[in-house]
Amino acid sequence: MPSEKQIQINSLTRSFKGISRVIHSPVDIFNTSTGQKESTLAIWDTGATGSAITKSLSQKLGLVKIGQTQVKGVHGIKAGVSVYAVKIVLNNQNVSFTLPVTECDELTDDKSAGFLIGMDIITRGDFVISNFQNNTVMTFRVPSMQRFDFVQSGKDSQPLISTKLPGRNDLCFCGSGKKYKHCHGK
Repeated sequence: MPSEKQIQINSLTRSFKGISRVIHSPVDIFNTSTGQKESTLAIWDTGATGSAITKSLSQKLGLVKIGQTQVKGVHGIKAGVSVYAVKIVLNNQNVSFTLPVTECDELTDDKSAGFLIGMDIITRGDFVISNFQNNTVMTFRVPSMQRFDFVQSGKDSQPLISTKLPGRNDLCFCGSGKKYKHCHGK
C-alpha cells in the first residue's frame, strides 16, 4: 500500500477595520550570519518584484552586504543597491523564508515598518484580499493549495437573487452601512 505524503500547511490572516490601503503584518527578521533578530512590521506589496529591507533596519541588524544590484521602481532605475541575506519569520511563527533582499528607503515616517514583502514571497503560496462589508481581510497560505478564479466560479454557480430588495431607507445589502437609496439603489 503506498504511503501518504503529509504536507504541512501554514497560514496567517490579518483583519483591518474599514478599508485598508496598506496591508501589513508583524514579522521577525534575522541576520543569517549572527542570528540577531529584530521585530518589525512588514508591508505586503504585490507591485514589488522582490522583498526589501529598510536601511535603518539593515544597520540595526548589522547586515553585511552580499552583493549589489540594479532596482527599477516608480522613480526610475537605481544602480548599486545593496543586497543582504536575511531570514524572515511571519507572525504565526510557522512560515519562514531565507532569501536575498535589497535595501530600500524608509517605508514609514516613524520607521515602524522595516520590511517590504514582495512577490518573491507572495508567489510561494496563496494570497487573497477581500473587502467584504467594508472591512479588509488578507490571508496567506503556504504552500499554494488551490486555484482562485472568480470569473470561472461565477460561471459555475447560480447568481444570488434576492427575493426582496431593501426599501429605499433600509441599509444596503452590501454591508456599506449606507442607505440603499445612496448605495446600490442609485
